[in-house]
Order: sequence, then C-alpha cells, then structure tokens
Amino acid sequence: MALAGACLLLGTQACRRASPPAPPPPRAVATVNGAPIPVGRVQGELDRLRRGSDEGDAKVAAQDVPRLARAVLDAMIDRAVVVQRAKAAGFSVSEAEVQRATDAMADDARKSGAAWGEQLARAGLNPEQLSDETRERLLLEKYVSEQTRAERASAAETRAWYDAHRAEFEDPEAVHCLQIAVRTLEEAKSILDQLRAGAPFDKLARQSGISPDARNGGDLGWFSRGTMPKVFDDTCFSLGSNKISGVVPSPYGYHVFKVLGRRPPRTRKFEDVKAEAERRATAEKRALAERQLLQQLRSAAEIKVDEAALALVH
Repeated sequence: MALAGACLLLGTQACRRASPPAPPPPRAVATVNGAPIPVGRVQGELDRLRRGSDEGDAKVAAQDVPRLARAVLDAMIDRAVVVQRAKAAGFSVSEAEVQRATDAMADDARKSGAAWGEQLARAGLNPEQLSDETRERLLLEKYVSEQTRAERASAAETRAWYDAHRAEFEDPEAVHCLQIAVRTLEEAKSILDQLRAGAPFDKLARQSGISPDARNGGDLGWFSRGTMPKVFDDTCFSLGSNKISGVVPSPYGYHVFKVLGRRPPRTRKFEDVKAEAERRATAEKRALAERQLLQQLRSAAEIKVDEAALALVH
C-alpha cells in the first residue's frame, strides 16, 4: 500500500524502469531527397560485386576501393532517384509481378545447373531482400519504359544507322556443303566408290553417316571460314560447286564432302536488313533518352553525399 501511495504521489511514469534509448540510425553515405542510403547497403553492394566477379571473392586492390565504392553509390543514387519519381507518378508493382520475376530467376538458375539457394547466398541475399530488390527493379523498368516508349527511329534515322554500321552487315565468303562422316577408312572408301558410281549423296549420308547432320542428308548448311573445324574449311573452300572431295581424315573420323554452292563476300542490302536496323537504331535512341531522363531526374533531386561515410566502405 505504501508503494502504491508513493506511485500515486510521484506519478506512475517515475515508477517504471526507464526504457533504453533507441539505437541511433545507421550512418548514411548519402541522402536522396531526404531518403538515406546507409553505409551497410553500399558495403553490401560492393561485396556482392566481388563475389560475382569471374574470379569469385576477388581481391580488390586498396587503391581501387574508393573508385568502386563511388561507382556503386552512383548506381544506387540513380536507382533511388528513379524509384522515387516512379512512386510519385503513381506507378506500382504487384506481389504477383514480383513472384513471377523471382520464379523466373529461380528457373533460370536451375536450368543452368545452379542451386538457387546457394546462388542467393553467394549474392548475399535472403528471399525477402531479393523480393525488395526485384520490386524496385520492376518499378524502375516500368517507369523508364513508359517515359521512353514513344522513342522510335525514323526512316531517315534508321538509314543513317545502317550507313554508320554497314561493316556489321558484311558477310564473308561462304560455302554450302554436305558431308558423310564414318568411323573407318574402309567405310569412307566404300562411300566414295558408291558416290562416284552415282549413288545419291544425301541417301548415303542418312544410311551411313555418324554425325548429327546425317539425319538431314549430311547438310552442314552455309558456313564461313573459322566457324567449322579447320579441316572442313581447308577442304570445302578448295572445292568447286557440285564437286565431291576424296576421303578426308579428321579427329572425328573420316569424311567425304560435297559442295552444293559458293557465295562470295557480300554486304547485305539495307532493304534486306531494314527491320533489324530499325530495331537496333530504336534501342540506341531509347538508351540515349534513358540517359537524358536520368540526368534530368538527378538535376531535380536533392542529393547529399557524406564523403567521410563513403570512406568507411572497404
């Protein structure tokens, strides 16, 4: 009773144990329109880049860390600027969209033979973090796509792009060949004798060939130098059209070739590649529009960087 009276006199708050002070918020490397980017997130992104390198857990030279940390931070600022603008414009991403995207990533991992859980762990992510990052990425993509989808290369721009990239549409000399591949020299000689006696090449290929193309009559299709084994090039490019080779040994067995046609070097005409040129010219135009959009959004945003906090990233 005495304690109860004391509490009434002193006030109930005085009788409660003082709550521990709230932990300070994590230090921010930067703020984007007031939204912080903590040191830990930048460190985590940099660590992920290391783990995702070709060497795996690659060591980064000490003198390179500031440059890489700055690049990581710039990318995170870009992402934050666009995501903020997308939300302000009313764009959103549903849970179903996030689930479909993460399921697709898991399927791709399984098809490549990788364990999805191990891949996530290597990236330093748990499922919740992956969902958050995927939601952010989809939101960014939606907004940027909407802002740039009207960009399309005009007829004049498509033609100009083709003229500037004409070398990419140059096809080297090519041949169209058939082959019959067998295991032994005796088989190959027998095949050659039958061909010289008038037997159909494609029929013998289907009957005796051991290479995958045998089911198609030994048809190798059109190919240029350097795309087939050297022995194929040396033989086929030295034969005239409709000529049959002798027996040709290779590491794969014994071959007989027939050249069906030859095609000299050529540059594909604009009319033949117009659709591809328009698609690629439009992609470049949209990429430029995306860079310009990002510059505009960054210019309009209030971005503050704490250089001392950035120096903590290692």
